[in-house]
Amino acid sequence: MLTAVLAVIAGIVFYKFDAKTDINRVHQHRMAQWQGPDTEETVNPGTKLPIISIETGGQAVPGTPVSGSDRGAFETAADGGNTIEASFELIDGQKGSNHPEDEPCAVSAARIRYRGNSSRYFDKKSYSVHLIKEDGSENALELAGMSAHDEWVLNGPFLDRSLLRNYLCLNIAREIMEYAPNVRYCELYVNGEYQGLYLLMESIGRGDGRISIPKPEKNSDVTSYIVRWDRTGKGDHELNNYTFYTYKNDVSSLDVRYPGNNQITAGRFSYIENDISRVEKAIYSCDLTDDRRGAASYIDINSFAEYFVINEFFRNVDAGRFSTFYYKDARGKLKTCVWDFNNACDNYIDYVWGEAGFTMQDAPWFGQLLKDERFVTAVVAKYRKLRKSVLSEEYLLSYVDETVDWLGDEIDKNFYKWGYVFDLSQYNGMNYLTPAERNDTSHQEAVKRLKDFITVRGRWLDEHIDTLFQYCHESKNINELTR
Repeated sequence: MLTAVLAVIAGIVFYKFDAKTDINRVHQHRMAQWQGPDTEETVNPGTKLPIISIETGGQAVPGTPVSGSDRGAFETAADGGNTIEASFELIDGQKGSNHPEDEPCAVSAARIRYRGNSSRYFDKKSYSVHLIKEDGSENALELAGMSAHDEWVLNGPFLDRSLLRNYLCLNIAREIMEYAPNVRYCELYVNGEYQGLYLLMESIGRGDGRISIPKPEKNSDVTSYIVRWDRTGKGDHELNNYTFYTYKNDVSSLDVRYPGNNQITAGRFSYIENDISRVEKAIYSCDLTDDRRGAASYIDINSFAEYFVINEFFRNVDAGRFSTFYYKDARGKLKTCVWDFNNACDNYIDYVWGEAGFTMQDAPWFGQLLKDERFVTAVVAKYRKLRKSVLSEEYLLSYVDETVDWLGDEIDKNFYKWGYVFDLSQYNGMNYLTPAERNDTSHQEAVKRLKDFITVRGRWLDEHIDTLFQYCHESKNINELTR
């Protein structure tokens, strides 16, 4: 028993499970510049939110699913491409009141398209935005207080009737992890028409204020990189890595996201492919727990434990297999990055994922990592610690209430356009959860469902988190199996 206790203590110390306390995350609803005007404007009150305007010049935005075709077939632009050039403007006076006719603080040309997987089938679309200069080169701009970059996402919360999941989960994740994408609520107008409440989000990429990894050195194949797990066929530079050619990753695959098209070379692609395979072979080998050849030699265990806790707590069932990002500084170890919580907290369109149970043990890599007692120890210790701070029931429920109160009339304005989703007589399989009775009939009901899930989920994990040790415990039949 003494040996076991010492092993647990050693694991806790070695993997530094304490939540970070030096992170200065901007929570938009708490910031003075987005609180509304000091005096009440009765004629034209405007909005405290940033306003984004996109003008397409009569062009249809590409990316709409082709009616009657196989899933995954999307409309293209008139020139056959996947994006169109449009104009992009941001109005954000940061004085508590913005109007569509105000002078914009950021103006740029942009390449845009609809984005997402199942979300492309929603009536309310999300957008990928690439800011460009007149010559087509990258145009990095600071938007709504977020660090300058040329790649952005406009996420339109729709199936998430609470409008809260990505804002809540990404902000909480950044209180824990080294990096999570920044988010800002905004209003979106396309060709002058109000589109509702959106989240302007940092896309996952390299840069100041985003993932901090160095650029590849000239004429060198060795490179830092970012890769993404997602459905096979979606990527431009998909790897033939170990879990892919051994069929361990089901219908997903890894795609190189950085270096991008302008910097990726055959040599760098090969380097990343071999490096990822080296990591995977350590994870899936008998050397998994070896101090020199095991997983901990290649991956940042603390980062993976944080990722595990965050995604299990909010029951983000896609994590580890879809919309999953890993990144590596060539001088260090592989780390994780969270992305997209619209399906979390039992909001998956096709299936019920209730408050009880685990899902990460079925994801590539993580099922193997759970066989390492030191990893499980790090996960459990981290969970217990975070439940006393940013994952506590009190903090999360208060956070939800704060955000709803702050959004105020913006919620009603959004549902003036999209509120038909609360009428279940309009039910269809594309814009609603299945089966029909899972859907909320008001925003208040949607918020209550989210809060109830957080409450029950946390209490279930409090009682059952230690059962993760079953995955790294030797079977009582081990001697029989090895005869």
